[in-house]
Amino acid sequence: MRLDPAEVPHLPLAAALVDRDGATLAATPEWQGPVAGTMSYHAGEARLLVGPGGRRRPEQEEVLRRLLEEIRAAVSAMRGEQALCAEVLSSGLSLVAGRPAGDEGGTVVEVLARAHTVIQARVPEVEVEMVPASHQPVPGRDLIALALLQFATNAVTHGGGTRLRLRAGPGPTFFVEWPAPGPRRAVPAGQSHPALRRRWGLGYVRMVADYLGATALPPGPTTEGWVGPCLSLGNRRLTLPLALYDGQRLVRSSQTWEQSVRGLDPHVLGTILADLTAVLQAAARQPGAIVRGGLLAARRAAAGTWVALPPEAGPERARDTLRGLDHERALWSAPEPHATRVHGLIAVLDRSLGGQPSAFAPEAFARELPRACAALGVPPPEPGPLLACPDPRTIAFLLAEVGGELVAEGRSTFLVPPSGVSSPLLDLLDRDAGGRIRLTPD
Repeated sequence: MRLDPAEVPHLPLAAALVDRDGATLAATPEWQGPVAGTMSYHAGEARLLVGPGGRRRPEQEEVLRRLLEEIRAAVSAMRGEQALCAEVLSSGLSLVAGRPAGDEGGTVVEVLARAHTVIQARVPEVEVEMVPASHQPVPGRDLIALALLQFATNAVTHGGGTRLRLRAGPGPTFFVEWPAPGPRRAVPAGQSHPALRRRWGLGYVRMVADYLGATALPPGPTTEGWVGPCLSLGNRRLTLPLALYDGQRLVRSSQTWEQSVRGLDPHVLGTILADLTAVLQAAARQPGAIVRGGLLAARRAAAGTWVALPPEAGPERARDTLRGLDHERALWSAPEPHATRVHGLIAVLDRSLGGQPSAFAPEAFARELPRACAALGVPPPEPGPLLACPDPRTIAFLLAEVGGELVAEGRSTFLVPPSGVSSPLLDLLDRDAGGRIRLTPD
């Protein structure tokens, strides 16, 4: 599907079509410029930017930005394969967070080499062969390498493979293959939208495909005696799930819309179709306005009704980033003080998303708190005996960032911030009537 600039103002999104220099070619009335969480889609010689709309929490976006920056800063303190793995992970998480760190280019051989390194770090028990490749330039070097890791991990975890082959074909098209064991049941492709997917890894592959305008295909026959999935950059296209309807009749759509509506996953099919009828009816009642129906958005225009599956934004981006960090924890290790800062930022984001604080055994708390405080250059507090001990690294991080006092009350432990201190970190941590932040589970 190719968008004409004249069609862009009618899309049911806060969106703009920009050229290679970032100049706006066309935009919807709701577009207010790129902000944190804006997603970028390949659209031929241009890019379609889709903003997060009103689903934003600025203080959460600021803490998420700091988390990504701290992970990137840690890379400079590492060496060798440790640094490479962290750099690949950092690029992938930036995309998941809606803050792609740049369309960093590379070559086909670099993509395969970096994928080989992260696969061996994540699933060291697997034998990985790398077929010699060309130095053809490609965009998104580390984004693709992390996507190939997801293919490899699924092959091992869900297929039991112990021998893999990394190969690139025309396009370029990147394959993760294994010896064909015989006929293989078809599996659905991943979904980039968190509400429609069941596996983070395959969802990440779709995010990369969406960002680069690529095509991700599930496992199937590749060459004689080999099967596997692939990511192809040939015939790059618009990957936003988007369709134009005349009444209930589909006029045209993007391939990703077809994949979402006619996908093999019954859960995806049922969810999308249930929302589609409602959103088409709502758009017909309010011509020209953006209406929402479940996961879908629509706008009635003269040419018909445009319907889109908007990318998730706001808190769900932060949640997905934390899922990615947990999913790929084998790729992440860092020296101090980066390790404690990253740990503390994760803890604050998790609390803002409804997570509960952790409780530690007294001996572990007494051992780890001085270490964490020393890493960040703050004196360890001496709160006295605690019936409930909080996470020592989170305590050290908060003391270094905002200061305050650690106090105990019954079976609970609290941080009392200094009066007058303002910080996005404090804005994300619920306080009681006395202004205290609970650091232990209820």
